[in-house]
Order: sequence, then C-alpha cells, then structure tokens
Amino acid sequence: MRTAVVSIISLMQLFQLSAAEPESIWVKPPSEADLRSTPGLRHQVFESEAMQTRVGYNVVLPPSYESQPEKRYPVIYWLHGGGGNESSTLFTAKIWQELFEQAEIQEVILVYPNGYRSGYMDHHDGKVMVESMIIGELIPRVDQTLRTIANRGGRAVHGFSMGSSGSLKFAIKYPDMFCAAVAGGGGSINLETTQDQWILDILERNLASDPAAIRENNTYYFLEKNHQKVRDNGVRFLLLCGDADKWLASAVEFDAALKAKSIACELIKVAGVKHDQRKVYAAEGQRAARFQDRVFRGLTDR
Repeated sequence: MRTAVVSIISLMQLFQLSAAEPESIWVKPPSEADLRSTPGLRHQVFESEAMQTRVGYNVVLPPSYESQPEKRYPVIYWLHGGGGNESSTLFTAKIWQELFEQAEIQEVILVYPNGYRSGYMDHHDGKVMVESMIIGELIPRVDQTLRTIANRGGRAVHGFSMGSSGSLKFAIKYPDMFCAAVAGGGGSINLETTQDQWILDILERNLASDPAAIRENNTYYFLEKNHQKVRDNGVRFLLLCGDADKWLASAVEFDAALKAKSIACELIKVAGVKHDQRKVYAAEGQRAARFQDRVFRGLTDR
C-alpha cells in the first residue's frame, strides 16, 4: 500500500512538472497591492522570439506622462536579483516617485524586465536567452511603444545582486546603448579567473563551462576590449554595497578596475548592511536616483 501511495504521489508530481508552462516563470504580474501603491504601473507581455515564450515586464510611467503628450523621457532598466521577476523589486519605484513629487529630479520611465535565474546571460541550451531578449527585443519594444529618449543619453541600467552583474555587463559591453550603470550588492566577477565554487556552478549550469561562452559573459573581458569607448562616451558608474556583504570584495575590485582605466566610478559602502536590497536602497536609493539624474541632465545639457 505504501508503495502504491508513493507511486501515485510521484505521478502527480511528474504531471505537475510536465504541465508547468515556461510562461509560469517568465510572466509574473504585479500584486493588487503593488498596483494600488505604484502610480503609473503597467504590466506588459510580449512574445519573445529569442526566448520562444511569452515574457512579462513592468513599466512605471512618470506623473506627467499622460498630461504632456509631446514630452519624451529617459529610461532606466531595473534588473532584479537571482530568482526574482519583473514584479519582485517594484518597491524601488517609490524612491523615484518621492523625488519626482519634491521636484528634486527629472521624471523618468522605469522598466522592470524578468530575468529569473538567468544571470542575464544567453544560456548554452538556447532556451534561456535573456541578454538577447533584453538588448534585442525589449529595449526596441519600449522605444517603439513609449515616448522615450531613444539613445544612450536617455538610457541607463540599474540592478542588485545578479542584476548588479547584469547592469555592469550591459553598460560595458554595449557602451553605445547606455550612459550609466548603478550596481547594488557587489560588482562584476572575473569569470575567466574566479575560483568561487558558487560562481563556477552557475557557469556550468548556464554556459556548460564553455570558455568562449564564459568570455562572452565576462565583464572584465569587455572592460579590456571597450574601455576607451566607455571612457570616451562618458559612461558613469555607481556601486552600492553593504560593508558586511560577502560580495563587497567584488565591488572594491571592480571599482579599482574601472579607475585603473580612468573611468568614473563611485563606491558607497553601506554601514552594517549585509546582502540586503531593501536595506541598501532604504539607505542609498535616493543617492542612486540623484546620481542618475545628474548623468541624464549632463548629457542633455551637452
């Protein structure tokens, strides 16, 4: 009898797994509470050719978007941490909205993609192609459907943890697309030299430990390759990391690597904070918003 019960449970679990569609991972609408508390929030879904499935993303429009139909806005792409989704870090929008209301910064459009546990990489199996989805599909879609400033001077990328790595990689790999990156909870890790087993396991899972694929996702490789264009384009960087965060060393090392290439970067260590996004942004979220505002305004002035 026990064997029969176990078999029935196993079959039910197998059915549940086989019945689960990829969309259940890649489309995560915001909660009713988030919709009520986040003015301008819109959830969108599109058919991603790169991902071969429907993918969700959130947009938070600024207060004047509807009332000023001729106005265009800069865009910030916010990359969540590992295991998150397009709706898991919407609390960060409140920081921007408070500063909008106080007229301390100019209005921007916030875009929250779904990166799940991708590492913001294109995986070796071709099924998870998040970098291609964001760079090749989502950004053009946002520029086509919203009134954006559709050039590098009006586009930045921010993130935390896994999103920190993704934001730094995107800004350095694509310096003609982004004017700034804000990275919370660590910096980039040199994927070609790391001995950290946790990172090595990710590289095995996502990239089958293929040296060519690892290089194509190694921000240090692109820093060496693109540093002159990053510097000439004036791409700016802000790193925010708790001083008790286990990934602080990666932020310190990446800050030094940028400065060694004469690339502007500021590193802020948040006292007494571990790897905790809410605490980092409660302490320094307004600094990140003001930093980004200065970058956008500087490029507009030029």
